[in-house]
Amino acid sequence: MVVVLCDLDDTAALWLHSRFRERGRASTLVTSALLSFARRRSQRLGRDGTRAVVDLGDAGVVDEPDLVVNRLLSPPVAAWQYAQPAERDYAGAEMTAFALSWLAALPGVVRNRPSPTCLAGPAPHPLRAAVLARRAGLDVPDADFGAGTSTLQLLESAVRGAGSGARAVHVVVLDGRVVDAEGLARRAGAAVPAGFAAAVARFASAVGADDAMVGLDVVVADGHWWFAGMTPMPDLLSVGEAVVDALLALAPPEPAASSPAVSSGASSVDAVR
Repeated sequence: MVVVLCDLDDTAALWLHSRFRERGRASTLVTSALLSFARRRSQRLGRDGTRAVVDLGDAGVVDEPDLVVNRLLSPPVAAWQYAQPAERDYAGAEMTAFALSWLAALPGVVRNRPSPTCLAGPAPHPLRAAVLARRAGLDVPDADFGAGTSTLQLLESAVRGAGSGARAVHVVVLDGRVVDAEGLARRAGAAVPAGFAAAVARFASAVGADDAMVGLDVVVADGHWWFAGMTPMPDLLSVGEAVVDALLALAPPEPAASSPAVSSGASSVDAVR
């Protein structure tokens, strides 16, 4: 069983879930809204390890999935949205702590486990990302960084530095490897520089994405591939079926008859109201 965790407006996650199912893989979509109304949350720590179970009622029970793709940016707080501010804030903090603990404790293959700054995985400040990218061997544009610096500012600096003819390319990276590396040059309209893939791998390791799926924005011009930002929410549609192949390759083969990771009940898509 595959589980896709996301917010309800995450188009890429909805597409990924549908592609898993079209490939014949049992897949359950669990949104932050559905998760916030969980009937039961249980985590047990023992000598044999950690057991984490979330009972979603009619949508099933998330127990031991083969593969979890986590794109959950928001904590599951929908059930508390109409509470008094003080209660809502307290519940929000508790639900964030729950999501962090649960995602960290899930067994098996999980992409992405939460980081201290983001539920969806590694999300360093743009300045830190730029510094680590340069140390890893990627070309990084000169940019002014301040307290309010965003990834968009880094992208704008890369476009200005690249000059006319610049082309923005999104690179999906899974476990330090470029997804659809063969098609990257085609999408960029330029040859991939020697050592680019190795530099990407070093960067992924530096930001804690050795076992995560992230996206890199790159601006291509005049033989240079300028690093223009990183996100824990890569644009999966930019590489299409290649990312479906890469993710399914991480999961063990699904047995013909086994105890499901999400037990009987309506699909989580039908359970969302």
